[in-house]
Amino acid sequence: AGLRPFSPVHLRAVRDPSGNITFSWIRRARVNGDSWQQLDVPLNEETEAYEIDIMSGATVKRTLNSAAPSVVYSAAQEIADFGSAQTTHTIRVMQMSNVFGRGTYRESVLNV
Repeated sequence: AGLRPFSPVHLRAVRDPSGNITFSWIRRARVNGDSWQQLDVPLNEETEAYEIDIMSGATVKRTLNSAAPSVVYSAAQEIADFGSAQTTHTIRVMQMSNVFGRGTYRESVLNV
């Protein structure tokens, strides 16, 4: 359990004029993440990778993957998943670990 990545923090959502939504977050670190002199915490993993679950109640409608602390949920994906553009989305974001797999998720209801 000590190798499980912490949940990301500060989840945000921004819809662009074409209807795409960019979800973003800030990762946390298990090791050496408390220095006030660094702009970003250390990665603590071989690669930076995340999985983002788009939720509808308790059901995962879609899982997106990202190699950066943001991901684009396209307008076409949203229409396919929900039938129309939504004003809020519940998402779960977790950092991936080559050793542990999915880390602890952060869930948030975001206005878009």
